[in-house]
Amino acid sequence: IVSVQANKLSPDFLGRDLDQACLDDLPPDVDPCGENGEFHTFCYQGPIFQHPIVFSLGARVYKSYPRANSQDTTTIDGTWFIDVIPM
Repeated sequence: IVSVQANKLSPDFLGRDLDQACLDDLPPDVDPCGENGEFHTFCYQGPIFQHPIVFSLGARVYKSYPRANSQDTTTIDGTWFIDVIPM
């Protein structure tokens, strides 16, 4: 997991593999596929890859944005990101 919506998931989810243990830890209001943008993933290995992508995880960064498509200028949406560094 490389990004999470701050109002949906803790930054502790950053860097986790999307495995059964992670799915079990998701709150009930979070789609397990992240279909509502609650989190985003980075695929680094699988049957279509000739070789796994070797990387390390870097800094966690929080970014906030004014709420999109809203007249509400006081509410801020925030997202946590983790750097993915190719090796």
